[in-house]
Amino acid sequence: MEAINKFGADALRLFLMHSAVVKADEIRYSDDGVRDTIKSIILPLWNSYSFFVQYANIDGVTCTGHEFDEKLPTNPLDRWILSVSQKLVQDVSDALDDYDLSAAIDPMLAFIDQINNWYIRRNRRRFWKSGSDSDKLEAYGSLYLALRTFTMVAAPFIPFLTEEMWQNLRTPEDKESVHLMDYPVSRKDFRDEKLEFKMATVQKAVSMGRALRNQFNLKNRQPLSSVALVTRDIEEKKVLAEMEDTIAEELNVKKVIFHEREDELVEYKAKANFRVLGKQLGGGMKEAAAEIARLSDEQIAAILDGKALSIVVGSQNVDLTTENVLVDRIEKDNLKVINDGTLTVGLDTKITDELKKEGYARDLVRGIQNLRKESGFEITDRITLALGGDADLKGAFDMFKDFIANETLSVDTAWQDGLADGAKVEADGLVWRVKLAKA
Repeated sequence: MEAINKFGADALRLFLMHSAVVKADEIRYSDDGVRDTIKSIILPLWNSYSFFVQYANIDGVTCTGHEFDEKLPTNPLDRWILSVSQKLVQDVSDALDDYDLSAAIDPMLAFIDQINNWYIRRNRRRFWKSGSDSDKLEAYGSLYLALRTFTMVAAPFIPFLTEEMWQNLRTPEDKESVHLMDYPVSRKDFRDEKLEFKMATVQKAVSMGRALRNQFNLKNRQPLSSVALVTRDIEEKKVLAEMEDTIAEELNVKKVIFHEREDELVEYKAKANFRVLGKQLGGGMKEAAAEIARLSDEQIAAILDGKALSIVVGSQNVDLTTENVLVDRIEKDNLKVINDGTLTVGLDTKITDELKKEGYARDLVRGIQNLRKESGFEITDRITLALGGDADLKGAFDMFKDFIANETLSVDTAWQDGLADGAKVEADGLVWRVKLAKA
């Protein structure tokens, strides 16, 4: 209870410091706002810290904070989290130097999201694997330094939670309290801005793909056949091609297809921006709107690429740009498309029978993981599985038995016709029956 009260106090501090009140503006306080801060910030931070502590204890790993004094880690994800950790130090320090508390909190919120929803999630298998090879130890060292850095940066803002974390993260050479430590200074030797750009580019593509899934109710656990990418930025395209496997895994698609032109995914339809052109053309607006509506796909593509294109309205020459021309994108068959600046992402939404069955299997794995937790099993416990369900689920079991076993640490996975007394796991309207036990 004491810890909960302390973390609640931290959430209240964060809520107020990130509000208009720090600029002497009015604020309407609400308990819901503080609860949202706990849910979206405090708990995710605690979860990332708990993840590290739990697995480090399982593997008997003790970090010193000096793992990369001589040489940076080899894994790009490790180098990236170290780099953005030091960017965090720099951004928060700059905001504090400007006496802008609210701006100082924004980089911390972004970092919590990065460490949870990108670094840890993409690295889970490195921590799960048995043994302690150099790759796994580098992952521990990188996550430790990221959490340690964040703890010192955030200490003035959330003093209770960071102190709780510090007591486990500090080394014998550190001060007893995080509040006695010097405020960190950004380490330039850890920064890699090219790698930060690369990861930000991939995250943008993934975020756009997930937005499409959400918009069209395509569950993240439902595999899709492909994602199509088009970019007008050469450097962006190089990065996306290099990180193709990551994009496919994050968006749960079987392949990534690169296109040279956006009109391979969509048909364009242009219309005049009356708000912008009306001020310029007045009575000639109707004629301009008709001319713009007749633009070809090639002409519209040229406008999107920033190339010179103009029309004559009366005696006036009008340059067409993305500011005075609005472009609608009409998707081609089975594609759902989203655009953001130079990047266009399209998901193939046609779901084959095999893809549907794989979705059933992934829903099952998620359900079994929850059942393991509810049963009080340890993360490393091996289990036996008995499964049942209708004919479609039996087909999914036959097709993805090895996947199910590997993902759930099952040493014996068997199908039982007529199984009726197991736990229920829903899968897109169907119901798996599951019985599990420690092996």
